[in-house]
Amino acid sequence: MSLKKRENELKAYLARMLKAKGEVGLCGEKRITMGQSRAMYILDVAYEGEEGPVERKVVARIEQWGHLGSDSRNEVATMRALHKVDFPVAKILSYETTNDVLGQPFFTMDFVPGSSVFSEEVVDEYLQLLHKLHRVDYKTPDFEHLERPESLAAPARRAVDHLYSVYCAHVVGEPSPLVAECVQWLHNNAVPAEEITLVHGDPGPGNYMHHNGRIAILNDWEFTALGDPYDDWAYVIWMRGAPYLPEEDWIARIERTIGKPLDRSRLHFWKAVNILKGVCLDQTSHKLYVDGVNPAPNLLAIATAVHLDVVKKLCATVLEG
Repeated sequence: MSLKKRENELKAYLARMLKAKGEVGLCGEKRITMGQSRAMYILDVAYEGEEGPVERKVVARIEQWGHLGSDSRNEVATMRALHKVDFPVAKILSYETTNDVLGQPFFTMDFVPGSSVFSEEVVDEYLQLLHKLHRVDYKTPDFEHLERPESLAAPARRAVDHLYSVYCAHVVGEPSPLVAECVQWLHNNAVPAEEITLVHGDPGPGNYMHHNGRIAILNDWEFTALGDPYDDWAYVIWMRGAPYLPEEDWIARIERTIGKPLDRSRLHFWKAVNILKGVCLDQTSHKLYVDGVNPAPNLLAIATAVHLDVVKKLCATVLEG
């Protein structure tokens, strides 16, 4: 996806959003990630502001046809709420809910310098910030966009139900009986939460930025919910963190962070749920490809070879339970 075809619409939008006196010059654009759910660009802009000439960088985060079953509403509202309580997230500048400007909804935010390349130097600080997220007071009007679980038992079953509904809505052909059996096992063995907290939903290496040996921001908030913090810990250990540190290393670091041992049976349940997340969300790739919405070959690979491998992992994890 290139922004060149929509450059005039984008420049006019930026002029309104930045309250520029006259036109905004778009001096450069750079795609900074090949993420599945969003396309992200750094925009170098120059314009006449209220106090004189301005040159700055702005980040545009653009939806991709509902890929991975999410939109930006939850993400934008969550980031705005967290920014108000001084949690390290980029400041939202604007949110465009229509397709009029770039052909997809998108939002803009401040550019924050940093790198998402894994560095063991900042791992413990990141885990401390994730634990801090779990301690944020969500019972304020700023977090009213998040569905409140009606009980401690609700987050586990709600997560499974939501993921399977996304799967059924996007699967090409008949749903897999293996997936259906695993979903039933997860329902039968759902673990009540010990507490309800904010949950990032996609935490770990790649979804935070560090700069000069410190965490700069946490990013990618489209899956944030109110739920069981074990959801996040399991995702760090077995999903995003798995290529970088051994399982027991992650567990030891998390236990030091939270000041108590992790419940291994609860952790195993959320490991299975997070593998189910991969199984279900990957099928959104299949439908986009088959419907001709996005003919990118990587979508077909995700929906077939990658998907089947993750189904095998899900079955193996359920059988271990």
